[in-house]
Amino acid sequence: SNEKVGKDEIQEIRARLKLKGHKLNNKAINELLLEYNLNIIEPLYTMDDAEQSLQFFQGVPYRYTVTVGRKMRCTFYDAGHILGSSMVVLDIEENGRKYTILYTGDVGRFNKPIIEDPTLTFDKNDRNVDLLIIESTYGNRLHQPVDDLKRALKEVIVETAERGGSVIIPSFAYGRTQELIYFLHELYMNDEVPKMPVYVDSPLATEITRVFGEHPEAYDKETHDVFLKKGINPFTFPLLRFVESVEESMALNRDKTPHIVLAGSGMCEGGRILHHLRHKIHDERNTILIVGYMAQNTLGRRILELGEKYEASGRKGKPPILKFYNKEYPLRARVVKIDGFSAHADKRELYKFLKDSNLKVKNVAVVHGEEDQALAFASFLEEKGYTVFVPKRGQSLRLS
Repeated sequence: SNEKVGKDEIQEIRARLKLKGHKLNNKAINELLLEYNLNIIEPLYTMDDAEQSLQFFQGVPYRYTVTVGRKMRCTFYDAGHILGSSMVVLDIEENGRKYTILYTGDVGRFNKPIIEDPTLTFDKNDRNVDLLIIESTYGNRLHQPVDDLKRALKEVIVETAERGGSVIIPSFAYGRTQELIYFLHELYMNDEVPKMPVYVDSPLATEITRVFGEHPEAYDKETHDVFLKKGINPFTFPLLRFVESVEESMALNRDKTPHIVLAGSGMCEGGRILHHLRHKIHDERNTILIVGYMAQNTLGRRILELGEKYEASGRKGKPPILKFYNKEYPLRARVVKIDGFSAHADKRELYKFLKDSNLKVKNVAVVHGEEDQALAFASFLEEKGYTVFVPKRGQSLRLS
């Protein structure tokens, strides 16, 4: 631990952990584990295992049924969460009876741009559901209306530009980054904001944005109307730049001219966003824009909570202190949260999926949410007349 090892020794250890090109030095890691009597944890799989597994992946269209076991079939429906996200319907025959189980996975929001909304119309054979397993990430919260997102983003950019600052956006590489690019493109195209450079500083987000650009067949009507019918790619515009190399990223860290940067990780637990925060968090001209869920005990959650508390106090007194990279930084930058960018449906939209779909559901299991969110959503559904429970780990349910 840091208490037992001196700062110089910590720096030396860090230097040994990586090779050139930021690859892990596995030999040094194993030596350090033995040297400091640390438990060696065997990974469940290796990088080679992961790469070999790719040959077994098979793309399946929505509403196409595949056999996945003896008397067991699976059909995928659009979940509207991210590109390619699916709800899964399992049809199982046992002892002469058919059971239908629907697992929503992550449910997307309604009326957001780029991809289609979550499915509400299911095929006749899949409508009578014995067990619906539904997520509850935002089971007791309401997002800002979708129509307000572009206006709120515009407000942040205009106010930050007036201060001469930059906008730093921790963003998930898949889905969130592309949605932000979409809205920024619209704002720039319509001359609604001061035009400062926009940087996507995430190699993974860059690759995923390229994939989005290659699949216009998955776009919704709004995206076709706003961009494609005019011959415009929604994911590229003159002031948008994709940062590839570490050297480019480091140069951007030091850039003091106003700009917008989108970088991972989305919860500020690693990645290039930490370097941007390290260089920008102390300057009150800048804005840290929170556009997604920040889990408990993450740096992103601490930035959000301390930033909101400092703003509520009128920014009086000393700014809160955040510690990362073994250093302390004053949080003078403005912290703004826009809820509606979440790719997860909120309480109202989860209920819309249940109420407005053509499903007939017998039992509901509420999962995939912090305990308070899951319990609150289950209670809400009970009030609406559903048979619902929040399962504990290892709990079984017998379908009659």
